[in-house]
Amino acid sequence: MHQRSLLDDVLAEPGRAVVGILAGAATQTPTQRKFAQLIGRLTLQREELGRWRAFGQIYHQQLADRLQPAVKRLREKQAAMVRLLDQILDGKTLGKRERAKVRDILGGLLSELLAESKDQELVRLYDKYADRSFDDEQQVRLEAMRTLASEAFGVDVGAYAGGESPDELAAWLDEQVRARRPEPQQPPPRRKSAKTIAREARRDQADQGGTRAVREVFRKLVSELHPDRETDPEEHARKTELMQRVNQAYKAGDLLALLEVQLSIEQIDPAALAGLAEERLRRYIHVLEEQSRRLREELADFVAPFAAAIGDPRGRKVTPAMAQSALEADIREVKGLMRALEADLARFRDISHANQNRIIHADEHGRETGNRDQNRIEA
Repeated sequence: MHQRSLLDDVLAEPGRAVVGILAGAATQTPTQRKFAQLIGRLTLQREELGRWRAFGQIYHQQLADRLQPAVKRLREKQAAMVRLLDQILDGKTLGKRERAKVRDILGGLLSELLAESKDQELVRLYDKYADRSFDDEQQVRLEAMRTLASEAFGVDVGAYAGGESPDELAAWLDEQVRARRPEPQQPPPRRKSAKTIAREARRDQADQGGTRAVREVFRKLVSELHPDRETDPEEHARKTELMQRVNQAYKAGDLLALLEVQLSIEQIDPAALAGLAEERLRRYIHVLEEQSRRLREELADFVAPFAAAIGDPRGRKVTPAMAQSALEADIREVKGLMRALEADLARFRDISHANQNRIIHADEHGRETGNRDQNRIEA
């Protein structure tokens, strides 16, 4: 079923009114056309980021409400299978070959469950059937990692003061290796050419001009919207809210939002906006280009974890619909594994049906743990 609340709602963003004004104006000069294009691009970027943010909140809520509980129930069923297989092995109904197969299934399930958390009951069962105790196995892994760290990376493992978990040691070693990597050598600075110096001077001048342009708009808005000058309670509240928007936009260097406020309070009219002088437009364009660059980077950072979780090898542009579809697939997979495991539990409870074929069937479903939730975005 199509979920409008996830994917279709467009947040109210500054810029739509500005776009409408510029679209209806006779933008004849290249500067005017570029200004209009930038406004349109910024508006689309903001709307896309807004959709992703709205989706991200619901997505993480679905992880907490749907996927994680399903994974937890699967783990519980796997633990129940472990206990049932232990009871079967304690009995006398299996032959030598079948007992070996059940022990193999049991060992695999125990290893996977203990990789998630160290449950003492599961540790006891692991020790009961393994050739080496769980703690000894952990210690062997630790020693192997310490040797590798010392010989291959030259890390002094004697400085490690963390826990006895191999995962904790691995994380500490990773930090040490990253810290020991030499900083990339920077080439000696080259003498700047006259063209480079002139280009940097123009850029600095444009930065200063853009800053002044934003400051000018901000000051005009403050002069009209300062709430302390209002005695009417309703007007005071309205201007207080508008000033909060203005201050936030100014702090972020958000020229587009400031222009939208100017239009909304009729401090400037559409004709004036469409017919801004070339010099002012160039200042505005410089600011808007920087805004667009920041938005592009922010959007890429926000989408990157979703793209990594989806793992689409074709390099398609990731959308909220794709992320939602991948999440639904993970939930279906975990629930499917759980149903298969429940069926195997029912069959194994009747030991008369626990022949080799059914043991192999349980192996296929019991070993898969639905670990895809580990690749999901943490809230």
